[in-house]
Amino acid sequence: MNGNLKKNFIWNMIGMTLNSFNSLFFMIIVTRLNNLKISGIFTLAFSVACLMFYFGTYSGRVFQVTDVNKEITDSDYVVHRIITCSIMMIVSFIYCVTMHYNQYKFAVVMLLCMLKAMEAFADVFYGILHKNDFLYKAGFSLTIKSIISIIVFLVIDLFTRNIIVTLLTVILVWVLILIFYDIPSANKVSKISLKLNNSHLTMLFKTGFFIFLINFFSVYIVNAPKYALDGRVADSLQAIFGIILMPATLVSLAIQYFIQPYLQNLTALYNDSNKKGFNQLIFKLLLLTIGLGIVCVIGAYLIGIPVLSLVYGVDLTLYKKDLIIIIIGAIFYSMSIVFSAGLTTVRYTFVQFITYLITSVMGLMLAGQLIQSFDVHGATYLYFILMLSQFILYVLFYIGLQNKLFDKRVG
Repeated sequence: MNGNLKKNFIWNMIGMTLNSFNSLFFMIIVTRLNNLKISGIFTLAFSVACLMFYFGTYSGRVFQVTDVNKEITDSDYVVHRIITCSIMMIVSFIYCVTMHYNQYKFAVVMLLCMLKAMEAFADVFYGILHKNDFLYKAGFSLTIKSIISIIVFLVIDLFTRNIIVTLLTVILVWVLILIFYDIPSANKVSKISLKLNNSHLTMLFKTGFFIFLINFFSVYIVNAPKYALDGRVADSLQAIFGIILMPATLVSLAIQYFIQPYLQNLTALYNDSNKKGFNQLIFKLLLLTIGLGIVCVIGAYLIGIPVLSLVYGVDLTLYKKDLIIIIIGAIFYSMSIVFSAGLTTVRYTFVQFITYLITSVMGLMLAGQLIQSFDVHGATYLYFILMLSQFILYVLFYIGLQNKLFDKRVG
């Protein structure tokens, strides 16, 4: 157990929680200060940006932190991240053109993608800090960014009622903190140089490819109902679904700050070939997820709809059942995240890709029919079906791989 575990856990929890809640506060502010139509555009744009985010992070921090390949340096990861973030913005532009968005929607989507690109780029420096037992510095950075971003978003939108100007200001905040805190902090623990090493970059793209696909499809699956609603229902209904989906998104994101401080423990157990200890830690994380989920379901049933209606200023009485179904679906998805962390640590990525591919195909097949038959409620049913299917597939693969779980152990 590393020396900064307690401090790492606390600051990471605070930073991840606030960062997770950013989208919630942004949605509240947009809905309250603008209107439901703009809120619908914003929630869809944010979902697109979250999907594009994984072009930027590519294999992600879990892969970076658990990487035992001594040839790949922190500088290689930084250069790789510059390339992937550039690819992210190019793909975002192509997506907007392909969808034939009007000028306003195009601008909102691109600016939110740019904001997420800043987050993706900062994450590579968080990975360096994390791997060197300074995760608390990454948590502190996320805390400062989140607090300032929310304040700036509120103040600028309050005075301008202009989402485009507001997003430009928030992006500036992220850029400044990246330049004056994130990069210097990482540079203190690992001297970073922007030197191209083509063989190492090729290796990173190759070895992280299936992790990228897994991360990409994982976000697609979670937001598939939103993408399915785009063009099929009014922007105001898109906003309503975004509101009732938000608590579930926070539940699934919250579990990540329970997992991240234990990644190095999983890696250590993996390198020691301690399969029993490894499985016990996975089981412990599953129990934490279930416990948190039960609390969330009870809370959603008792006060969920009244609180959401009060906070957003929108009558959501007709959507109580939808909220409960979505929260339960989020619990299944959160448990899938735990299994994914375990399988990623032991470098079983292809089976995860197959899992997400199957679920994504299901989403494409069911989306149109469910929404056509049940309108917004169809998006709720689609979300639950996909989350449950994902969990079942992960359980089957994890149990099926037990006999050869550590076969890919390095060193």
